[in-house]
Amino acid sequence: MDLRQAFLDHLAVEKGSSPRTVASYRRDIDDFLAHAGESGGDPARDPSFWRESERQRLLVRGHLAALRRAGRSKATVARHLAALRAFYRFLQLSGVIDASPRNLGRGASGGRERKLPRDLTAELVAGLLELPDATRRIGLRDRALLEMIYGLGLRLSEAVGLDVGDLDLPGERVRVLGKGDKERELPLLGAASAALGDHLASRLDPADWLAVRDGAPSAALARMPVFTGRGDRRISPRTVQARVAHYAGRLAGMKGVSPHTLRHSFATHLLDGGAGIRIVQELLGHENLSTTQIYTHLSRAVLREAFNRAHPRSK
Repeated sequence: MDLRQAFLDHLAVEKGSSPRTVASYRRDIDDFLAHAGESGGDPARDPSFWRESERQRLLVRGHLAALRRAGRSKATVARHLAALRAFYRFLQLSGVIDASPRNLGRGASGGRERKLPRDLTAELVAGLLELPDATRRIGLRDRALLEMIYGLGLRLSEAVGLDVGDLDLPGERVRVLGKGDKERELPLLGAASAALGDHLASRLDPADWLAVRDGAPSAALARMPVFTGRGDRRISPRTVQARVAHYAGRLAGMKGVSPHTLRHSFATHLLDGGAGIRIVQELLGHENLSTTQIYTHLSRAVLREAFNRAHPRSK
């Protein structure tokens, strides 16, 4: 029995984890198995290797300590620990071990660094969205991509994965498949809707565009990707990242701007505009409110202005 592969299959099939999560756990578990195998044996194929609880605690602590000595960040160490806890839970469910080792890696990660996500000002985002050349088909595609990511707060995978059948243009909404294959419906309004319409009108045959506009695409048309790259194939995540970086570089020589930056900016600008955090949570597709609350740290200027305007002792 290949415990490593069985664990990855368990994540993908039974837990419904995204391909990105499975790939991340694969790397982390491979690192750990290589560390565990240094003491001899084949941990991935020998169930008896995992049955001594004290040995497992020492292995985990040793592995995490090695990561810290190698200069890995606290977030990376914490991610490795999360993968190991999931692996040991799988071993317990599979009957390989009776129970997961107690206090597994407690304190070993040294706490998690809470990094604030980078965001752009509304003025910078507006300038970025105007850069694609609307006289060219690729420019119309790029503008629609930027508008959809920023205007709806889409994850990169969500934008790439959009199919024509996910669009309901008459109903002004779009269906998005998020993490863990969880669907949510988002409003498709304003600039994002207009840019998307321009993109599809330039790309599709007139009859197909009319069908999409009227909300009645054929089954074959509904399966087509909204955004395509070379050879009319679905656009790749790397291409989207490269296009965002390209326009950010043209705008102000900015580096490190990604699709995720636009998603962060979407959330921050909504909160700055007075949207409730629960609304932003729903729009972003966050399962836990604590994930959304990090964006409240980005609105200090708005909080200061509100305090100075409203509090009787602020003057």
